Amino acid sequence: MPRGSPFTVLCQQTARGGRVVVADLHTHTTASDGDFSPAEVVAHARRRNLHAVAVTDHDTLAGVPAESDGLRVVPGVEVSADLDGRETHVLGLFVRPDHRPLVDHLAAVCERRRERFRGYLTGLRANGADIPGELVAAVEASATSLGRRHLAGLLLKAGLAKTRYDAFARFLHPLAGTVPAIHLTPAADAIALLREAGGVVALAHPRRQVTADDLTRFRDLGGQAVEVVYPAALVGHTQRLRGLCKQLGLAVAGGSDCHGAEVGRGVGSRGVTRDEFAALEALAGRVAQPV
Repeated sequence: MPRGSPFTVLCQQTARGGRVVVADLHTHTTASDGDFSPAEVVAHARRRNLHAVAVTDHDTLAGVPAESDGLRVVPGVEVSADLDGRETHVLGLFVRPDHRPLVDHLAAVCERRRERFRGYLTGLRANGADIPGELVAAVEASATSLGRRHLAGLLLKAGLAKTRYDAFARFLHPLAGTVPAIHLTPAADAIALLREAGGVVALAHPRRQVTADDLTRFRDLGGQAVEVVYPAALVGHTQRLRGLCKQLGLAVAGGSDCHGAEVGRGVGSRGVTRDEFAALEALAGRVAQPV
């Protein structure tokens, strides 16, 4: 059967222990650094026979689709936060896209992202990597939340790098200390704001070394769930996270973290079961409706 067909996906899920994914709760669109438009993310989710998909762009709600053709679209956002001096990503699921304090905060963060993006361009030019202005203008016009993945893509299009990995290794990583740092919202503030906007707050792709104390700290700040299924999570790590969630009273979240057509990270390749999705809906206090 073709890769990605509904039957193939079902067989893969059965092989992983019978967990049938009904909702992918971590995807990105062209509003941030994803390659798929919001409509394309929805189309991929429908082809996978998903019950729901969450659009969780970096620091913006601009990618939440206006239409979903009956698929449940969960409005979400991935916020770059500072938790005890460490960059930590938190997901706000089921947030209200019209919540003005959240919208205004994210707009300010995206402006800082834009400044950082331009700082990288200046550094690249100073090092002889001059990207054509028309390519830069197209990216700046299409994305609300700009990031280093955009810069890597531009280096590829300009023929200056062979792969995104090459772009990061040779051009972007060496500039990291010379450009404005990414804005990190204090975790307590991010969690409070997301919850005020009606969101369920989940810790995104926790590092392998995460401890029970780390998750307790996150819970005590108002965090409600942990992403236990994501591309870099091996089976043992996922099982350990599930155990910690049960121990600490945290809900289970998960998703593909899809940014495009990368192998193994397609929409619906990872996610949560029907019961896990229902538990998150219950935390949100409402059932997600087609947007």
